[in-house]
Amino acid sequence: MAQIVNENLPEDQISPKVVILKMASAKDAIFRNWKLIVLFSLIGYGIGYALDIYLKKPDQFQATILFNLGAGGSSSPQGFGDVAGLLGLNSTPDANIFTGENFFHFVESRPVVQRALMKEVEVNNKKMLLANFYIDSSGILEREWENVPKYQKFHFTKKDPEKFTPQEQMALNDVVDGMRIATDVYQPDRKSSFIMIQVGMEDPLLAELWANTLLETVEEVYTENLTSKTRKTLTLLKNRADSLSRILGGTENRLARQVDYSSIITDPMGKVQVNKLQRSSEFVQQLYVEAMRNVEAMKVSLVREAPLFTIIEPVKKPIDRKADDAKRAQIGLLIGLALAFVFVYFKGVYSTIMEDTRV
Repeated sequence: MAQIVNENLPEDQISPKVVILKMASAKDAIFRNWKLIVLFSLIGYGIGYALDIYLKKPDQFQATILFNLGAGGSSSPQGFGDVAGLLGLNSTPDANIFTGENFFHFVESRPVVQRALMKEVEVNNKKMLLANFYIDSSGILEREWENVPKYQKFHFTKKDPEKFTPQEQMALNDVVDGMRIATDVYQPDRKSSFIMIQVGMEDPLLAELWANTLLETVEEVYTENLTSKTRKTLTLLKNRADSLSRILGGTENRLARQVDYSSIITDPMGKVQVNKLQRSSEFVQQLYVEAMRNVEAMKVSLVREAPLFTIIEPVKKPIDRKADDAKRAQIGLLIGLALAFVFVYFKGVYSTIMEDTRV
């Protein structure tokens, strides 16, 4: 009956008997070639283990800061927007520059990273540039600069990159690239407005200092860009107030001299001149008071427009330590095992073909 069932099977189907026979044949082939399978597996594991040792990375310390960027207040106070408009300045920023993914690129941009690196930090009760601390503690001397003798004892001595020599500029480029690779900025939850700065460094203090300094620098640069037009307006108004102050001082001095002169000499024209200077002084004084009022209003507007960086989660202490997974040995073992099975299969196929040829 089983034979009849097998003979009636369609060509595109395999009978259970054939499947069992194939499995038995595969088992026999595995037992016959077990030494070969073990050899391939050991070779794969050995290569992976060697790569783990050769490519082993130092443990990384990850410092993270979770913060929220709040929008600044409304633009100029009531009545002052007209002044800014007359000066050709509008305090409303371009909302497309620092929104969405653009903000993440802004945080890791070269100007921001470079400015943060040139700040001083305190390390073991000693002030030093953050860029120099990176050179001493990041491992760049043992990796990127290992074969560059001129950088082995290199440190930055100036804070202004515009004054750097070509050698200093090249070193700064390497440091900036290293910092950008070690820094990741992302939004942990798309449903919230929180932003995460994550830094991975070999030194825990370096990771902590960089995360905090980067966020501080981002806040500075972001605020400067957001309030740049308002600050320009404030400068113009201060200059106008200073000019009116000088004019008012000159007018009051002339008025005082004219009053003294009129008290000595009785002259009707002197009284007229005094009255004229008094009116001029009062008019200039009103302009000066108005100008100072506008200056103070603009200062208040500058504070209101500044964005609010709220730290939700500061850097955790102790900083999380992340060791290298070193999974190349396991991967090598699996690859060696797979190659062994493939080799045994083709070896069996080759043996079958040669037997059929002999027949």
